[in-house]
Amino acid sequence: MGSQHRLKKNIFIVSSNIEIRLILSKEFTQYGYQIFEFATLQQVLPFLKIQKPDIVILHYNSQISDVNLIVAEILEETKHKCNIIFLLNESHRQKDFDHRLDIVRIGGNQIFYINEETKNIPINEILNTIDYFLELQITEPIHILYIKNQESYNDIYIDLLKQARFDVEVFSFEQIRELLNEKNILILQELYYCIILDLYYPDFLGIELASILRQIPELKYIPILFISKEKDIHRYIYTMQKGGDAYIIHPTQPELFITTVFSLYHKYKLFKSALEKDLMTNLYNHHSFLRKLSFKMNIFKKAHQGFAYALIDIDNFKKVNDQFGHQAGDQVIVNLARFLKQNLRDYDLIGRYGGEEFGVILNVQEKEIAIKIMERLRKNFSLVLHHFNSYNFQCTVSIGIAMYPEFSDITELISAADYGLYESKKQGRNRVIYIEKNQLKKNSQ
Repeated sequence: MGSQHRLKKNIFIVSSNIEIRLILSKEFTQYGYQIFEFATLQQVLPFLKIQKPDIVILHYNSQISDVNLIVAEILEETKHKCNIIFLLNESHRQKDFDHRLDIVRIGGNQIFYINEETKNIPINEILNTIDYFLELQITEPIHILYIKNQESYNDIYIDLLKQARFDVEVFSFEQIRELLNEKNILILQELYYCIILDLYYPDFLGIELASILRQIPELKYIPILFISKEKDIHRYIYTMQKGGDAYIIHPTQPELFITTVFSLYHKYKLFKSALEKDLMTNLYNHHSFLRKLSFKMNIFKKAHQGFAYALIDIDNFKKVNDQFGHQAGDQVIVNLARFLKQNLRDYDLIGRYGGEEFGVILNVQEKEIAIKIMERLRKNFSLVLHHFNSYNFQCTVSIGIAMYPEFSDITELISAADYGLYESKKQGRNRVIYIEKNQLKKNSQ
């Protein structure tokens, strides 16, 4: 079995002020980031041979232009995959536009102002910005579905996609009925970012196939790219009217083809994210998380494997809202989302189930491992210090866990984890309760 943790994100903190370094290091460490501290930027350069940063926090007092060459070297060494955040003293705020222009020109990404004397640092705003930058850095396989006809040029475009590191799955037109079987619709919806069709097939037209795809609610918005030798402008217009998103005339420049596919992918990814993600936490929303859970059950059923499903709820959340205000409660929700993302693995799925409740799908097959992971999360989150205005406070969570395939029905699985959460609250909160089938049966009697 793989590692219990995801690869920790590396944050380099650069400041000649040891107190500021310690404050930032303490705040970031509690969420699970790997922290490296440096007194000067010059110290960073040799260290880049050992470790690459995902984020650099640069507290600097001199002219921003003085660090131009060193920042350029960092970006070069990290292949521009690193984001650089500048911390400037409040006294620099009067020239805000000029400073922002300077950092943009040298490759920086953001500025925050701090008070070096009082050590007043906008921690929540910095953490939210780190969340945003790290989300942008996430790479995923780009799955493309290619429905080929009998034209020999199909192989040219399939090879181009593979060279551009797309994950291409090729089906022949004879397989289309099987492909659009009800069992496969969820897989098509979850996996693919673009469908490539030809204009003509032996048994049907590509435009007719596109119309059928647009009739299926789950496939309604997946981008469709047509490739054809057909140069008739009226045919092109009709293709767009029937659900096509782009049209490539063969032969074409390889760069134009790949750029078109990338463009369709990026637009659909943004659309899908807006549709699937919760705005506050950038986790899957309730509806999309349940769909992911259903998808996971189908995949694991075929593989004859299991997984764990957990529900997590913030304890005494109403008291947080009543005592510190609803914005403070919102910040705790954001902090828990960040904590879960940084402390679970990339292939575990996290959703905001509703309000202050979160769902987690853990890729583990043994209940002991699931309990161990959730116990670690519960304990470590209770140590996180939350900040809002002048308030500093801590929160705990209660967790319920159930396993698939012990609970093979999605409703049963959710009910079992929910019952575990209920038992956790009932037994005093701040604990993990694992539910087995016989316990759920007893409860229903």
